[in-house]
Amino acid sequence: MAQIIGSSCSTPGNEKLAFSWHEFPEIPPTSGESVQPGLAGPIAGAHGNFVLVAGGANFEDGLPWRGGKKKYHDEIFLLEKTTTGNYSWKQVPEKLPYPMAYAACVSTSEGVVSIGGEDFDSPVANVFLFSFQDGKVRRTNLPELPVAISSAGAAIIENELFVAGGLVASGASSAFYSLDMKKLADGWRVLPEIPVAFSHAVVVSQKDENETCIYVIGGRNKTSDVSTFLSSVWKYKPSIQKWSLEGDIISDGKPLTLSAGTGVAVGSNHIILFGGDPGIFFNRTERMNNAIEKASGEEEKQKLWNEKDSMLSNHPGFSKDILAFNTLSKSWAKIGEMAPESPVTTTAFSWNGTIVIPSGEIRPGVRTPKVIAVDIQF
Repeated sequence: MAQIIGSSCSTPGNEKLAFSWHEFPEIPPTSGESVQPGLAGPIAGAHGNFVLVAGGANFEDGLPWRGGKKKYHDEIFLLEKTTTGNYSWKQVPEKLPYPMAYAACVSTSEGVVSIGGEDFDSPVANVFLFSFQDGKVRRTNLPELPVAISSAGAAIIENELFVAGGLVASGASSAFYSLDMKKLADGWRVLPEIPVAFSHAVVVSQKDENETCIYVIGGRNKTSDVSTFLSSVWKYKPSIQKWSLEGDIISDGKPLTLSAGTGVAVGSNHIILFGGDPGIFFNRTERMNNAIEKASGEEEKQKLWNEKDSMLSNHPGFSKDILAFNTLSKSWAKIGEMAPESPVTTTAFSWNGTIVIPSGEIRPGVRTPKVIAVDIQF
């Protein structure tokens, strides 16, 4: 692991949280290629001695608004800690059943579960369990989702997987399903819908004052020409099977809309959010696209396109804030900033006590092969 490149410390709520930044080795180029541009929406998680990063999507032949085509991948990479204490990546011979990205991912005691996702822009219903033995990848088919879903969020409580929201063929979804990993023959159970439709939210399981609950934080949906970015925090209480609104994401004393960030549960009652997209440039881009479409002549259209190109080419990147939510007090605190660039559209997970955030998108159309590691101490 690389040297510490940044650290921060704060005390939200009753727990003291201190953290330090590292980097694992970068994801290597695909076999036969010289460059790894990074991946958005990869299947990602940890099981035993391995970190899995598989599939994902990127733009290898140019930025999307300049005509670059999105490429979906089926390669599988494993990061392993060697007997000498070093870390190394390898691309394994096995591949995904098809190129895919934007699945909801959960690391479980049995392996990494990928739920839904998309194959060339079409949502899929497949659910896979990836487990590892002797450096080899074993893929097991789990029961399919009731509908094809991409860009959903997922979490686990004991043996029960939960998947929330996402994009279906008609747009953002408010659906909520669960699957008992010990009773796979029962398939997915339809649970009470979330009161809002969304995709790209942070979905985490964490304790409140009584039990472990599912939290849905932020996200976005699109019901008009411009997407709505959400600041809401919803909680699902399994014992009563009901949703409640726990307030908003709060930053600098006011609600903060946030989408496509990553988050993990830490300690007894905290959820940590890393970065995310507040939606300002996303909405500006949508408005510019609408204006270009309605432009009366080629000169006006070219002028608007040039403005859009300049804005996106000079995009400052996504939020670098690290926010902590206390599930007991329902309060928020900013506890630091991302030391490296802040990736979105990826998954944060714990590996042997270290939080891993692999690859992801760092600016519109731009991915990173870097793998962030965060050690949090209490």
